[in-house]
Amino acid sequence: MTKPKLYIFAISHYCEKSRWALDYFGIEYDLVAIAPGVHIKLARKLGLSNTTVPILTDGDTVVQGSADIITWGENRSHKSLTPTDDMTECEVIEKRLDEIAGVHVRRCYYSEAMVDYADTVRPLFLTGIPLLHKLVVWWKWNFIRKMMIKGMDLGAAQHVESRNIIDAELDWLDGILADGRPYLLGDTFSRADMAMASLFAPLIIPKEHPTYANFVLPPLMKEIAAKWQDRVSLKHALAVYSQFR
Repeated sequence: MTKPKLYIFAISHYCEKSRWALDYFGIEYDLVAIAPGVHIKLARKLGLSNTTVPILTDGDTVVQGSADIITWGENRSHKSLTPTDDMTECEVIEKRLDEIAGVHVRRCYYSEAMVDYADTVRPLFLTGIPLLHKLVVWWKWNFIRKMMIKGMDLGAAQHVESRNIIDAELDWLDGILADGRPYLLGDTFSRADMAMASLFAPLIIPKEHPTYANFVLPPLMKEIAAKWQDRVSLKHALAVYSQFR
């Protein structure tokens, strides 16, 4: 029986979220790291209008996006990451993390790393991809860099804007955890906790992360992340990695 395939960028925190979920569910799958640019061709081949990864294929089934991949995994597994009694709250928290925190962690990081320290980013895009694709990435790296800067709206001002948004989102998460609860939804580990830990992984660089062994934060981002490490929410993210990854 053919195993599902999960297409990822090794550097992506959204891809880590989907990969972690499948591992948590105990679902066997083939991991396929792809190069930037190749993911656009893949998405079009699969009939998708959105070209982002992660993408999961299982026979004729195509699932795109970390949240939908988690839901697909729940339907294939005896485990669940969505508490039945807090389903709506779980969905609200995960959606906010996906649409705000995850987006601005990525933008804040790339606004420094891809603009001024692009050579530290390239090795992570090369991780796990076929040799031919590695050669293409090396050959087209300047083009990829320029397209990412333009397409993701990166720059010094954007770095500051995203940093301030992250700070506000950490305030929100610290507030949820302020009563000493073990998880975002109380006593139950959920996809909200997994989303939070995954999407803040670039700030905490957990040792359990499967592809961040060579992840390097650029200087300003490293300084900012260090100031955030005492945050209740980031300590929670590290604890979740330690316990469940």
